[in-house]
Amino acid sequence: MSIYIDSYSIRVEGEDHDSKNKKAPLVEKMSMSSKDGMNSKAFIDLVEQIGDSHDARCDVHFKVIMKQHRY
Repeated sequence: MSIYIDSYSIRVEGEDHDSKNKKAPLVEKMSMSSKDGMNSKAFIDLVEQIGDSHDARCDVHFKVIMKQHRY
């Protein structure tokens, strides 16, 4: 069984390499969201591709909200 994801938002944060400070602040490198749902297996593939392309696989956070079906 596969779960259908109704909406999602993904954000990649990283250090600002153009910063003049010794400790570069975290900035938003990439952001995307959609209210057009997708299959959870396709979503995991999407997240893996984004993580690989931005070298962002070390600190990943998920927030999941599951609502019960209303009869």
